[in-house]
Amino acid sequence: MAEVDPLPYATFPEMLRDVAQRHPEREAVVDGERRLLFPELLCEAQRVAHGLRSLGVEPGDRVAVWASNEWRWVVMAWGIWELGAVIVPLSTRWKAAEVAPILTKTEAKVLVAAGEAVGAPLLGALAEHCGRSDARPLNQLGDLEWVVGLDLVEPLEKSIEFDALCARGDTADDCDSGGVRPGALCEILFTSGTTGLPKGVMLEQRQLLQAYWDWSFFGGLRPGDRFMIIPPYSHGFGINGGILSCAMRGVTNLPVAVFDPASALALIEREQVTIMSGPPALFATLMNAERFEQIDTSSVHTALIGAATVPTEIILRMRDRMGISRVCNAYGLIEGCVVSMTRPDDSREVVSTTTGRAMPGVEVEIVDDHGHEVARNERGEVWLRSQGVMSGYWRDPEQTAAAITPEGWLKTGDIGVMDELGHISVVDRKKDMYISGGFNAYPAEIENQLLRRPEIAAAAVVGVPDERLGEVGHAFVVAATGQRIDPEVLLVWTKQQMANYKVPSRIHIVDALPLNANGKVRKEVLKERALS
Repeated sequence: MAEVDPLPYATFPEMLRDVAQRHPEREAVVDGERRLLFPELLCEAQRVAHGLRSLGVEPGDRVAVWASNEWRWVVMAWGIWELGAVIVPLSTRWKAAEVAPILTKTEAKVLVAAGEAVGAPLLGALAEHCGRSDARPLNQLGDLEWVVGLDLVEPLEKSIEFDALCARGDTADDCDSGGVRPGALCEILFTSGTTGLPKGVMLEQRQLLQAYWDWSFFGGLRPGDRFMIIPPYSHGFGINGGILSCAMRGVTNLPVAVFDPASALALIEREQVTIMSGPPALFATLMNAERFEQIDTSSVHTALIGAATVPTEIILRMRDRMGISRVCNAYGLIEGCVVSMTRPDDSREVVSTTTGRAMPGVEVEIVDDHGHEVARNERGEVWLRSQGVMSGYWRDPEQTAAAITPEGWLKTGDIGVMDELGHISVVDRKKDMYISGGFNAYPAEIENQLLRRPEIAAAAVVGVPDERLGEVGHAFVVAATGQRIDPEVLLVWTKQQMANYKVPSRIHIVDALPLNANGKVRKEVLKERALS
């Protein structure tokens, strides 16, 4: 007998219509005073779809969204999918210099953006970066035709407010979602890689529906649950584990724009949150909050944690102090959706030391450097093959061929172990990547940014442990001949050019980088130097 019931939907629009019909009285999204029932979410999504069509957006066109979590983000996502267009989520942590190339590469026709996020300007900074002009403030962004402002600080040419876009939808010609195909591209999620260049992961409707139908089942999402979504919607989990899965299962989506322990606890109590997600440190932070003992968190019954290891002590505290009866662990990556997951009857030891067994329909092998499967309990690279594997990187056939074998195996670059029962443990990360404050930081990308400075001849970045953020970057830079580098000036510049989790905590000026016989930087030597 199958572990999960067969997927009943072929496309996103079909699914949302069915859920709106089956759960007409349930809240789909709650964001402060704004509350949308599922039929209202469907109606608002259709208005957005019609409005986008009036701006010239056609099925398959790319629409980028650059904003913090909020109810309009959810509506925009469903409106884009309703039209059969492709959503390109952009992190609000990214600077204009990081966003502009993505908009150009994807040939985005519309940018949906907030004026600012967490006090930092978005649209204004992008206009300044692209070369402001009275004729066209965003004149370097190729195919971009319209900006939809969620809260425009200043008007831009060919810009329209969100409410005005929806009003256009009231009078626009109907857009028939019946033409949306199961295999249609619906998301391009950008992730950095070991080359340092952002890569756009292409995901299709049917594969996301299948992956998150299974994930939401094992995660215990049920109609009537209330899910506080802390991961940003610009992240693969935020948009699919949050926006998609909540609607799929008739669950209320409670967006959190910025995580603050006191505000999160107040939201749990006020809205009777039943499901949460996040790394173990997030739950530890909540339990260490000043007013934790005065807040009733007993409504939360499930915690979804994606982590290589979850300390058993944390699980016990979550149960005893927060009243959480079930903790679920999982492993996934943008290129392959959900790979493995613990099951409801798994022991506490399995949940705390593994990421569970492979999902239904997912093949996982642990292989050596030659691609040969290793014995159980031996380390190797995690390879997977499933419907959830991306169709490729956006307009990057070379990187796609390097990541996916001709037989369809995705090389994750992660090091793992599989035991005799099929439980998978991820024991190491991609060679150079480190995680700072919960975000993947890729040294090659940071190095490429540093090398934009004419006074820098060479640069190398390594991750080192940090009590507060888990890991932080240390940069080693070599001055170009006849040049002098001021570390403080360089540090200020990096803060202006990069998301905060990418900014090195220290910059070391060195005469030369240590190289091996092949001319590659010996980063293990630099890491030792950084720790000394």
